Amino acid sequence: MKADSDSRRAVADLDWGAARLRAAGVDAVWTPRANPNGFTVSVSRDSGRGTPVARVAGRSFTQDAVFGKRTARYLRIELTAAGDVPWAVNEVRLYADGPDAAGTLQAERAQVVRGGERGDAATGVLGSGGLVGFRQVSFGADAPDRLTVRMASAGCGSGCALQLRLDDPKGRVVATLPVRDTGGADQWQERSVRLARAVTGTHDVYLVASGARKVAAVDWLTLRG
Repeated sequence: MKADSDSRRAVADLDWGAARLRAAGVDAVWTPRANPNGFTVSVSRDSGRGTPVARVAGRSFTQDAVFGKRTARYLRIELTAAGDVPWAVNEVRLYADGPDAAGTLQAERAQVVRGGERGDAATGVLGSGGLVGFRQVSFGADAPDRLTVRMASAGCGSGCALQLRLDDPKGRVVATLPVRDTGGADQWQERSVRLARAVTGTHDVYLVASGARKVAAVDWLTLRG
């Protein structure tokens, strides 16, 4: 890792050997002020600057950058918007197939968004039947047991929920997360619920809203043990 003179912008050049890649995950040290507020990912076959393939707006200490499949040896992660203190990276994950369920699935990078606008950093408020979908998410062999969603909701009464469904928007429900008022459509909170059953392997994942005309806006979701 190297930083420029103001210690706010940083570049990490990583040599992974030749690999067929389609996503990179970055896990920053969990401190309130050291999270990345934005970074870019570039790949190359040699040690040059490389081709930019993804730009991420950071709000969480874990971020996944998804891009089209590329064969590359070198990966460059460059901080574009720092927090109050220099960014520290705890772990970098590379995905050869779809994103990892344990990573942060950002709503603005979902392959499918229905019933709400796709924003730069989240969805608009999803109504009943609205959804965000991610294709080919890897759950691995260690089955996660908890769904966490960062959401915002205003005035959604009892009966509102976000359902986690597999392989199809009408597929089997593996978790139902009740939605409670967070104090406004721009007041974000993290809510969690245990999965009803173990999930392994690779699946399309859909987070489907139910219960009202306006249920919740979604920032991100993650599935972990």
